Formats: sequence, structure tokens, C-alpha cells
Amino acid sequence: MLYCKKINLDNHNDSLTQIYNFIPAEATVLDIGCATGSLAFPLVKNKNCKLIGLDFNPESISACKKLKIFDEIFLYDMNNFNLKDFEKYIGYFDYIVCADILEHLVFPEKILNKIIPLLKNNGYIIISLPNIAHASIKANLLLDDFTYTEMGILDKTHLHFYTYKNIAKMLTNCNLKIVQADTVTLPVNGWQPHKITELPEKIREFITSDKHSHIMQYVMLCQTTSKSTDHNLKILDSLRLKSNISNNIIYSVKRFLMLRTPNLIKYLEKIKK
Repeated sequence: MLYCKKINLDNHNDSLTQIYNFIPAEATVLDIGCATGSLAFPLVKNKNCKLIGLDFNPESISACKKLKIFDEIFLYDMNNFNLKDFEKYIGYFDYIVCADILEHLVFPEKILNKIIPLLKNNGYIIISLPNIAHASIKANLLLDDFTYTEMGILDKTHLHFYTYKNIAKMLTNCNLKIVQADTVTLPVNGWQPHKITELPEKIREFITSDKHSHIMQYVMLCQTTSKSTDHNLKILDSLRLKSNISNNIIYSVKRFLMLRTPNLIKYLEKIKK
């Protein structure tokens, strides 16, 4: 059970908090990749939302059932999504949440197109995706390193990698328009083994001068429409960076553990619940 992240509604540099804030009270929500219910729980308890959950992990499904907050929950592999399996939910949801899901799928764009019919007219899809153009990845590539990790941008289970430009293109291909967006920032060394200080100063300055080098995730509220890629590009490229509250002793310790004892991080994430 790797994905059992605990939501902290006071931390605005967090994708789950941002998604929570996108969703109003009384909404009907499909939580794809609901994990252990970290997002669903406050949506039900604080906002009286109606939640349907999907996850491929039996252990996660079991944890969610114990919460007794989902109207229905399904053990389901989104790689094999078939709309016929959810015919009763066509045109049913106000919001569909794909939080850190699409990068794990074999054909994410194809699946995104398939789930759109589950939305009500004027419904929203909320998508969060990691940014492969973060400073830590750029720096480590220049040092000939591409190390997968237990979590983060180069999570070893990621099959696809995104920059804001190909995110904009994918959403446009699915006839999705970004209505609102936010970012999660991460210190420039990220979770990778090499630090950016190992690079020459001019190269460091070039990398860090790019706003997108500081972004770990893009979080996007989208609606179906016919809009050009230019609109989505403009939204993502005009985002303002928030102060990076992760850049503290907790981050430093977590990075050290990630590099030295990655299995311990995996264990700690599991026992949070």
C-alpha cells in the first residue's frame, strides 16, 4: 500500500488539498485511484459530498471500506476500463478526480477520453500530473543519472512523463479546457541522488531561472470544450509559484531517507494509516 498519503488541509502546497478546494459541497464525485480514502474522507465529512471510489489495489479497497464513507467502491484496473461496466453512472458525476493516476496507465489519453461520458453536462475533471522538467531531473540528466524512486516524479511505477507543454496537448486532444490550475512546488534537489550544486554556476542559474523547474505537480480543473492547445498552454505557463514550504528540515530528512533507505520511506507511508 504505497499510496496512503494523508491530507493536510492547512498545507496549500499539496495536490490533495488543492483538489479538495476545487470541489464544492454536496458534489457527486468519482475518485479514481481513491487509495486509502485520504481525499474522500474530508469531502464526505466536511462537505457532505457523495463519493464513488475506484482502485486496483485490494488492500486500499479494504481500507476504504472500513471508513464507511463511499456510496460504492470498486476494485478495478483502469487500464481495462470499459464504459459498459459503469453504464448506470453515465452522465452522473459533478466531478471526476484523477489524482496522480494518468502517469501510471498504459494509454492515459485513451482512458481519459473513455471516462468523460460519466460526467454531467458542465461537469469537471480534476487532474494532477508530475512535472518531469523539475530542476532535479534536469540536473541529474546532465550528470547522466535517471534514478527511479519509491515516490515522487520518478516513482518507479510511472509509465509516462509530462511537461506543461505535452499536458496542454493531451488535454486538448481530449477536448478538455483548463478552467483553473495550481502547482505543487519542490526544492530544486528533489528526490534525486545528485544535487544541482554539482553543476557549473551558469547552468544552475539557467535551470533555476525557469519557473517550471520549481514545479513538482500541476493540478488542473478541466471542463469538456473545443479549445486550442494555446489556451491550456497559456494557463499553465502563467501560473504563479507559491512559497515552497517543503524546503525545511522535514524535506531534508525525507530526502536523506529516500536516498539511503528507500524501503523505509515505503514502510512509513504505509503505517501512516
